[in-house]
Amino acid sequence: MENLFILVLIAGSGLGTAIMFFAFKKTREKQADYEAFAQRHGWTYAYSPATHNMPSIIEFRDPGDDWSLKLFSGQGSSKHRMEWRSPQGALSDGEAVLGMPLPEKSAAMMQSGGAIGQQILKAALKATIHAVGNTRFDLKIDEANAGDPGGAVMASDGQAHAMDALRRNTDLARFREEQPKAEVPVVIRDEDGLRLRRVGRVKQPEDLIGIIDLGKSLRADLIRDANA
Repeated sequence: MENLFILVLIAGSGLGTAIMFFAFKKTREKQADYEAFAQRHGWTYAYSPATHNMPSIIEFRDPGDDWSLKLFSGQGSSKHRMEWRSPQGALSDGEAVLGMPLPEKSAAMMQSGGAIGQQILKAALKATIHAVGNTRFDLKIDEANAGDPGGAVMASDGQAHAMDALRRNTDLARFREEQPKAEVPVVIRDEDGLRLRRVGRVKQPEDLIGIIDLGKSLRADLIRDANA
């Protein structure tokens, strides 16, 4: 019986080693795919392995532009996210977030007030709040324009109109129509610039092109608005 127990331990140890080796191999293959992808587009590629309290990070940059795209991979699916960022469009202070449009009925019930309206609002904004992640600002829904088809805005004091130039972006509207809701990023403006943030895994490198193009289109709207 004792020998059988030892054999089981050895078999379990071997299986665990095989699983770890397979996972390591898949990670290396994915890194190689991303690096080749970056080279094809003339971008830089950098990889930072995970630590005990930090996720691994894959970062792409365009040497001829100011944007960067980071892929964060941590333990569990909720720890995976991507962030496209440009320093342009920075706010002097505070933060504003543009999420998916609220359903018409949700917006109407919210504007009617009451506890039920607030519960519906909270449920409708759940995905947006989850995608925004931790923030040091107290973000409030722009109730006056909650039913705007260009998207719901959550903002810190004084920044409710920070997303006005982006709500009519046709590329954003098209992206929302063509992609599953879970793959549509929230749009964030803060003191660091413009950011597109999406929670979840990336299925393949080619999926990044849509996020990059969308970020550049939104950035162009902010530049036009600033120069108007």
